Amino acid sequence: MLSLNRHTRRFARAASLLVASTALGAAGAQATETAYQPLVLTAYSNAVGGANLLDRKYEDALAEIRRYKPQDSMAAAAKANNLCVALTATRQLVEARAACTAALSAAKQEKLSARFTGGLSDNTEIAIAYSNRAVAHALSRDMASAKADLERAQLLAPKAEYVSRNLAAAPFARNAIAQLDLAVR
Repeated sequence: MLSLNRHTRRFARAASLLVASTALGAAGAQATETAYQPLVLTAYSNAVGGANLLDRKYEDALAEIRRYKPQDSMAAAAKANNLCVALTATRQLVEARAACTAALSAAKQEKLSARFTGGLSDNTEIAIAYSNRAVAHALSRDMASAKADLERAQLLAPKAEYVSRNLAAAPFARNAIAQLDLAVR
């Protein structure tokens, strides 16, 4: 599934990787197929590793991201976020959860830095970090942590599609991962 929506931000254009999960079966007398609810990972396509993430070359993205030495807090936050996404996409969930927490810290630091330098700052990058960490929690079957992170993301970015999709998908995330889809935001 490829979905295009032009939205450019000061920080970076974001791309969403959809991690689809399916319900294992129909409940009770329900005769129709249970629709899956995909989880959404959001990466920065114009940051380190972004092109490889878009091409689903996750190991190449990991290598590129790990080699990169950011020169400023914006690049450091984008690197941390894309590392979180790459590790989650490759199901290295212990490392992913730590990387997602680091991405959250970097996004918060970038927001503070933007305030002091007179730049525009909003909560989008922090909401993305919370939402990505929620996906890593959900895939690790830590639904309480996933729900808490999604609630924080929703407070920060109440109209963000990636948050609402993950809130809808969370109850189904305990099931097997069916596929990886790509959407460009």
